[in-house]
Amino acid sequence: MGDLLPGDHVRALVEAALPDGAFRVAIRNQTFLLRLPFQARAGDTLQLRVMAREPQIKFALVTQEDAPGLATSLSETARFITALLDESEKLPLAWTAHADIPLLAGVPRDSAQIAAALRNALAHSGIFYEAHQAQWIAGERSLGTLMLEPQARFEPLRKIKLPALPVRAGDADSAIAVADDTPRLPELPVHRDALAIIKQQLDTLESRHVAWHGVIWHGQPLDWEVAEDPPHAPQSADEPAWRTRLRLTLPRLGKIDAVLMVAARGVSITLHAADADTLSALTGQRAKLQQSLRDAGVTPLGIIVRRDESL
Repeated sequence: MGDLLPGDHVRALVEAALPDGAFRVAIRNQTFLLRLPFQARAGDTLQLRVMAREPQIKFALVTQEDAPGLATSLSETARFITALLDESEKLPLAWTAHADIPLLAGVPRDSAQIAAALRNALAHSGIFYEAHQAQWIAGERSLGTLMLEPQARFEPLRKIKLPALPVRAGDADSAIAVADDTPRLPELPVHRDALAIIKQQLDTLESRHVAWHGVIWHGQPLDWEVAEDPPHAPQSADEPAWRTRLRLTLPRLGKIDAVLMVAARGVSITLHAADADTLSALTGQRAKLQQSLRDAGVTPLGIIVRRDESL
């Protein structure tokens, strides 16, 4: 990766499509796993531009129609997605779902209420709206729950002919010319108010990671992450593992960081505490937590309690 610098134009050879929807491609004798906005086939060649190296290398498709050797013809939707990704810095931070209003009216007596509230917060964030529409059509989801998502509350989309994607004269990679802070995209196949959510959906699809930040009940904020672990590994014989992480500050225990690894065989839990007394309290309740998991039908594979003063 050391010879790939931002701004470089490279040719990529699609070697194989993977079961999880990613593609294995060869670029300058190196192998990468990429997600494309269209269905490619082994043997296709793509023209890419290196967009960034940190925190991980990022490529963008070059959409020049007459690029020599460009084997894949992009649809209007694929061109729109490519332009949206190029213009992502003009959109709000997309990969985090937010909730300003507390999910619960007060401190719940049953932990199941917290689980249900968090599940609904993620389900109603709009990230999975199209999948939920399909469930509604199939009779598996009510219209009332679908209307709780932000896309359902947008103003009706008017059919307005928007200007085509502007191109700077002489620019080899058909870069988007932007004169203001509004993304200049091709004719939009979606509602303009949904652009930030679409970026969020693309980021989630690429990274297999989604984060939620909000307030569970009054005065109790929470940072919550859910991710596939590892995000782009080819499927193995075992069920994929999922990692969920919760960071919060509790009135009595102080700062807590909980990481759960969930797989078909059971769950592994690592608890980080900032305070020594909290560490002692959590360690003393470890056996009770294991039994609670068993009572719920979950196999505890291991529970580790550590102190982390950096929390």
